[in-house]
Amino acid sequence: MKYPTQYRQIFYSTINFSETSYQLLPFSRKQTNKDLLKSIEAFGILQPPLLLEDSPENFIILSGRHRLQLLEHSEETKITALVLNSSYHDQPGILYRLLLQHQLLGNPLSVIEQAVFFKKAGNVLPEEELMQFLPMLGYKKKPHIPEELISLLQLDPVALQELHNNQLTPRSGKKLLAFNSADQQVLIQVITTFQLGGSKQQKFIDLIFELRKRVNRSVQYLINSWQKTEQDKQGNGPQRTASLLHWLQQQCRPRSAAAENEFQTFRRRLRLPTDVRLSHTPFFENDHLSLLLNFNSRQELQRKWPQLKKILEQGS
Repeated sequence: MKYPTQYRQIFYSTINFSETSYQLLPFSRKQTNKDLLKSIEAFGILQPPLLLEDSPENFIILSGRHRLQLLEHSEETKITALVLNSSYHDQPGILYRLLLQHQLLGNPLSVIEQAVFFKKAGNVLPEEELMQFLPMLGYKKKPHIPEELISLLQLDPVALQELHNNQLTPRSGKKLLAFNSADQQVLIQVITTFQLGGSKQQKFIDLIFELRKRVNRSVQYLINSWQKTEQDKQGNGPQRTASLLHWLQQQCRPRSAAAENEFQTFRRRLRLPTDVRLSHTPFFENDHLSLLLNFNSRQELQRKWPQLKKILEQGS
């Protein structure tokens, strides 16, 4: 059986690092993977890079660029690589399929690497062939998915970096497209400083978007306004996060904020036991309240139920 790739010994000096046609990161790596570096120093490259022969003395990197770059200051002159010969230059379908399969042997592709992959592959492949790659990345074969991924590449480089590092969720990345570059940078700074993740990250972006639209001010102006109102600027991260989200909530929905304050005053006056919870409707659309009582067992509920039932019947 003939395979498109074969293992070959390649002189390190013949690898063309300036050719980035198949590179899946739109920026340079800020940090070196120290664990990977130690592994290479101790055992060499355990996963051979994937190269395309451009000429007998020139090879293009398809996959494994980071591993190759880590060899830059080593004494190695030759490396073992998986090589496609020059005849595959005009077969982009095979090149991109092998590139993706080789990448997936290591860590999963970040959402940014996926976006770059579909953008580059989409420039040379028809849509039907592009759809075949989606299941390899865990997606369904839907034409809008590559388009949504590619749209993320319009984000500011700072946002791209955090998406790649999984500090920013893809959902948040999509929402950041509605902000200009300067606003994105401030948002990312706040998200990374306070380590906002999950629902808090979503809530922060949604509230900022709503408030910015209402007052027509920059995100930096809004954050500065919040900082001027802070009572305890020395508080820990969770405390300052809660302060920021509470302030944004008040600015976005002043009536709800006032109603919330009034409700909390009312609840304190009742002096409810710690195991009893009182809640209101989500946005105070009416005056309905819910009272949650906790019982340690069914027997306790049965014992107290006659008295509770009597109270409820008196009120109806």
